[in-house]
Amino acid sequence: MFGFGVLTFVIGLLISVALHEFGHFYPARKFGVRVSQFMVGFGPTLFSRQRGETEYGIKAIPLGGYVRIIGMIPPRPKIRRGPFRNIINQTRETAMAELTDADQGRVFYQLHPAKKLTVMLGGPLMNLVVAIVLLFISLVLIGTPQPTTKVDAVINCLPSELNAAGECPSGATTSPAAKAGLAVGDQIVSINANPTQDWDALVSEIDGAAGQRITMEINRADSTLILTATVADISTETQPNGYLGFRPVVELTRQSPLAVAEVIGQVGLATVQLIMDLPARLSNIVATAVGAEPRDLDGPISIVGVSVISGDVVAQESPASWRILDFLMLLASVNLALFFFNLLPILPLDGGHVAGALYEWGRRKTKSKRAAEAVDIAKLMPAAYVFAILLLSFSMLLIYVDLVAPIRLN
Repeated sequence: MFGFGVLTFVIGLLISVALHEFGHFYPARKFGVRVSQFMVGFGPTLFSRQRGETEYGIKAIPLGGYVRIIGMIPPRPKIRRGPFRNIINQTRETAMAELTDADQGRVFYQLHPAKKLTVMLGGPLMNLVVAIVLLFISLVLIGTPQPTTKVDAVINCLPSELNAAGECPSGATTSPAAKAGLAVGDQIVSINANPTQDWDALVSEIDGAAGQRITMEINRADSTLILTATVADISTETQPNGYLGFRPVVELTRQSPLAVAEVIGQVGLATVQLIMDLPARLSNIVATAVGAEPRDLDGPISIVGVSVISGDVVAQESPASWRILDFLMLLASVNLALFFFNLLPILPLDGGHVAGALYEWGRRKTKSKRAAEAVDIAKLMPAAYVFAILLLSFSMLLIYVDLVAPIRLN
């Protein structure tokens, strides 16, 4: 099942990548721009087919994809001076070599900035749409694990007396639930005549009665029982805490559609925080790579690492609905991460092109002589190459760490 989970994730990732690229491809074609290639993956081509003026294909390394949109860089005179003139000139010459006489009026740099924004935002927005669909299926249609007021197991001692295996040693103090006669399958209906309609209400009643004697109304096999117990007081200085001694049944509970927006916000904040923390976490990644430190379980993870977790998710011993839920949530999180990461205003990411289109649009509102000119992103290519090299190096390091010290669910 582990291998099946990894394979299923890779297929899901390839579909997500293909939809991302389609988000660029479709509006570009609608605006008349020629798109010469639509590729899923990087490296050697495994399969390709020419349809019309576009080559469609799948490459060997399923870590991304691209569409080759003609005319991303506008024509300009050759730069004669400057430390990076060779890189800039070569980039422009390569882009110009793709143009044909029939491409006049069908190149990206001739589009209005609003259309450029539509093309470049299309990819990340497709990932957002995929994530929303997956989250809706997961949260609203399947539901998330929520503790209930039904007893799954009775813990026979106080939490401070549990051993490392989570078992009660002989001679341990009997828990209030065990003393009261609470049994597996019991439904706690109320405490001190206060209804406990959900887990939060039940916990509130127990914590509020720490150290006090309570009366519980119980449903057991279609019968109503009244049990009494003295709630153990395990409060801390800052948090009141009562303890009965039972583990609740956990069931999948369908959530409101608003939960989808909450998860998107949480993943967005987590992605931003992770990017900000990368310099601080880099030392642990390097140390883990050389075997000097254990892996930080809260640190960044590559697509290879996520595929390992996906294999663990599918292979775990739990109901099929739970495994499907975990898998869909994992794939949704990857799509959300792609959405937020690609919006970073740095070339060669989509966000870099978005920033260029916004700048061009703003400049058009001025009365300068260059207002109608397309933004020359070729001048930013040296910085883009540096970022690409750093990103590739970091990705390779992270993939290596995920191979030698993978994060596992167990």
